[in-house]
Amino acid sequence: MLRSTRNTLSIVLVSLTLAASGARAQGKAVELSAGLLGFTSLSCSGCSSNSIISTGGSYAAVGFYLSPRLEIESSLSLQIANASGSNATVLGLAVGVPIYFDENWGRKGWYVAPRFTYLDASCSGCGSASQFGAGIAVGGKLPLNENAALRMQASYDYGFESSNVVSTSTIGASIGLSVFVK
Repeated sequence: MLRSTRNTLSIVLVSLTLAASGARAQGKAVELSAGLLGFTSLSCSGCSSNSIISTGGSYAAVGFYLSPRLEIESSLSLQIANASGSNATVLGLAVGVPIYFDENWGRKGWYVAPRFTYLDASCSGCGSASQFGAGIAVGGKLPLNENAALRMQASYDYGFESSNVVSTSTIGASIGLSVFVK
C-alpha cells in the first residue's frame, strides 16, 4: 500500500509541477481551495453502502488556469475513522479539468469538471485496497471579494473493478473556500 501511494503521489506532484510552470509563464492566478463541509456516499453491488460527513478540511485542492474558461486541478482528501478499536483510513486523489461557462478565470459562476480519481483504503485487521475511477463534478462559485470565493460542488465517481475490488459508485457534495494567489 505504501509503495502504490508513494508512486501515485509522485505522479500527482510531477503533474502539478508541469501545470504550475505553464501557469507561471502566463502570469495568471493559482487557485487554492479547502473543503469546509463535505458529504460522501459510497455504494457497490454486494456490499453495504457507507456515508461520511466531513467538517473542517474535507479536501484540499490546487488549480492552475490554462485559459479564462479552463483549469487543471488536483485535489487530495484524507479520511480517518476509529470505531470500537478498529482504524480505517481512506486517501483520495483526483485530477480534474473544470470547464467554466463564463470567461472570468474561475472567480465566479458555474463549471463542469470531468476527472480521474484514485482511492487507497486500509483498515486494521482487514488489509488494504486501491481503486482507479472516473467521474464528473458540477459546481459553482460565489465571489466573496476579488481574491476569494465560496465554492459548492456535487460529484459522481465510478470506481473501476479490479482483481481484488468490486466496482463502486460514489456521490459527493461539498462546500469550500477558494483563494486566488499570484
